[in-house]
Order: sequence, then structure tokens, then C-alpha cells
Amino acid sequence: MTLEQAISKIIDLEGVKIMSEDRFLNYLDDYQAYPNPATKRIIKAMITERYIDRIIGCVETDNYEMQFNEVKDRLINTEGFQSDIVEYVMNCILYAFHKTGNTPVMPTLQENKESAIKKPTKVSINNLDAIEVNGNYLVNFNGSRYELNKGQYDAIKRKQDLPADRLEVWLKAYAEENEKED
Repeated sequence: MTLEQAISKIIDLEGVKIMSEDRFLNYLDDYQAYPNPATKRIIKAMITERYIDRIIGCVETDNYEMQFNEVKDRLINTEGFQSDIVEYVMNCILYAFHKTGNTPVMPTLQENKESAIKKPTKVSINNLDAIEVNGNYLVNFNGSRYELNKGQYDAIKRKQDLPADRLEVWLKAYAEENEKED
């Protein structure tokens, strides 16, 4: 059963309020409605973070589109989900609420490729080993690991001729700076 069909069926059986409960996830599992694991994580986040309550609250009004767009933006920008899959899940919900007659289509793998996370790149500078992932660097030095941003990593590359103990002081300082920002 497709996701939009399963959501419609669950709403018909249990009512709209079921969507804000964990049981909703179980129903979707039972109907094998998840086209991929990301859709389940998105729906779970919508329940956990109470986004689904906002959607349920506004669906009966004519102003539902603004609330749907705000939830979509939060799922993409705050929660970090892929935009095309979030769009698909939201379209399935709109379809289930009879707000659109267009049957949602799950994006193909080719469409998802654009927004996929880059694979790590391994970099090595003399006795420093680093793995680059999405612009940040995980640096291994003397058995310890340090997470650095691009600017910090570039600065470390310039300091690579320092004695090992001084280089380690810089790595620790940068890593602590990043922990404070988180």
C-alpha cells in the first residue's frame, strides 16, 4: 500500500488524532507504507516534535498552506531532512486530507542523488590524518581525534611544522572552541 493510501485508510479507521500518536507509525509499518527509511524518520520527527499537531490544527482552515510550508521548512532546515522526501511526505498528508487530487510520487534515487551527503575524503599531511566530510574535518593526531571546521583545518596545515606538543595544543583549542559553539 502506498503512503498516501495508508494515511487515508488509518484516518478513516481511527480519526485524525491518531496521526499524533506513535501508533500511527505502527499502522504505517503494518501496511508496509514506507517507501524508504527516511519517510519513517520524517513522520516520527513530525510526531515527536509536535509538527503533526500543527498540521491537524490547520487542515480544516483555508490557511493551511502557510502552516504546511512552515512545517516543511522546519523539517528541512531545522531537522535536516532531504527536501524532496519531505515534500513527498507532506504531499501524501495533503492527499489524505483531500487537499489535493494529485497522487504524490516518491522521488527516484536519481533525483535524490543531488542532495545526498558527500562521501568522506581522506587527507594526509605528514603525521596528521584527516577525513573531510561536508566541509568539516576529523583529524587524527597521536591517537586522538579532533573535529575542525575548514578555517581551523587550513590554519593547522600552516602550522604542521610546529613540534608535536605545540600542534596538539592548537588542535585541542580548536576542538574545544567547536564544542562551545554546539
